[in-house]
Amino acid sequence: MTDLIFSFDTEDFTSKESMDTILEEANLFHEEGVRGCFCLVGLLAKHMKEWGREDVIEALSHHEIDSHTYGHTLHPMINEYTDIEDANEAIARVIKEESLAIDYIKDTMGARRIYAAVPPGNQKSYAAMYAYAKMGIPIYADTFCDPLDGSGSYYCNIYHIAYVDAMESIMHGEEEDIRRLLDRLAQRKRSVLYTHPNMARYSEFWDQVNYHKENLVPFGQWKMCKRRSEAETQHFYKNLRTLIRLVKADPRFRITTYEEITAELEKAPARTVTAADLPAIRAQLAENFFPVKIPCSLSLSDLMLACRDLLLGKPSHTCGDVYGFLSAPKGIAAPITVTAEAIRASATQIGDGFLPEEIRVGETAIGPRDWLIAALSVLSGEEAVTLTPAPQLPCLDLLPEVRDSNFRGTWQHSDSFMDRYLSDRLRYQSWTMRF
Repeated sequence: MTDLIFSFDTEDFTSKESMDTILEEANLFHEEGVRGCFCLVGLLAKHMKEWGREDVIEALSHHEIDSHTYGHTLHPMINEYTDIEDANEAIARVIKEESLAIDYIKDTMGARRIYAAVPPGNQKSYAAMYAYAKMGIPIYADTFCDPLDGSGSYYCNIYHIAYVDAMESIMHGEEEDIRRLLDRLAQRKRSVLYTHPNMARYSEFWDQVNYHKENLVPFGQWKMCKRRSEAETQHFYKNLRTLIRLVKADPRFRITTYEEITAELEKAPARTVTAADLPAIRAQLAENFFPVKIPCSLSLSDLMLACRDLLLGKPSHTCGDVYGFLSAPKGIAAPITVTAEAIRASATQIGDGFLPEEIRVGETAIGPRDWLIAALSVLSGEEAVTLTPAPQLPCLDLLPEVRDSNFRGTWQHSDSFMDRYLSDRLRYQSWTMRF
């Protein structure tokens, strides 16, 4: 059975008229007995209250409320302002700005907890992922970090669920088009079907008109988008109602929300690694240098910290926040042999923050994968370990958009955006990945 989420990128803070489409879609889904996930831009939530749209606020009270960032495409966007060398500074700025978004959303909507952060477009900054996790938001939606089968993953300490298809794809369609859409969605473990309420009324995106590559107009002096015909809008609403009814009658689907998925995730027991678990872990890594599932879901970063603690004499390691690398990890270039004594002494170099790209072991430096393999061998009783060169990062074929990410010159990014750090660092965080 496929978990299906109806998610709404509720974003257009430039048009008072777009409030009507939010109202109509919120009421339509409520009438059909379905709870949607309305992901609000912070500035929209602020304006909604200032514009006195109590009717919209009341309609949304029947649905889950999530975050669609502070300003969406208002420049600088998340990718633009986090593409800096200092990762901690980037994370801190996201927390500062996105906390303001959450304050606006909670003030307007009275929401107690935000279950999902949904950055727009391809704003897939590793810094934002870590920031949202620190803010206590459990899910990152519309992501690159979800396997192709929709089974979900943890990446940068937050659980990821991908957007799959837009409800706008059936804007002009008929029932057979809706059925084909459902066939595609049913092929995944989890599917997010998303829409932009403003697109029910307008034939172009508000940010393409006002924020393409730069802030094209002074704040508050926005240009309006081209209006759809009333017949087009009403046909779309008719299709949405048909869509909902077909899903409800289809045993392949369970309609859910980010909140309900969070409740399931939070039932998972604490993840602990002891010396007794090492043989199974070694066997899995020998077959594939990748996150392991026995004794539980463990990232490579989890394993590195567990080995550190066990080498330092602790009886076990309880998993918590993990981090990857800020630059490319540097593996050995030729076979070397290291002693158990040297590996034990090197464990103090492994901290709780971003992982070191190389570790000094005796008189030489080895890569993090090299160190992890050696540490597991030493903890298994070996007094000397011979290491051979190997890639330091896991294969990312399960996450092809992470593997191939290149943000420069894409979507609404400014021409000055260089993507000096983001794409590479997103890949370098693959040590935090687990399933």
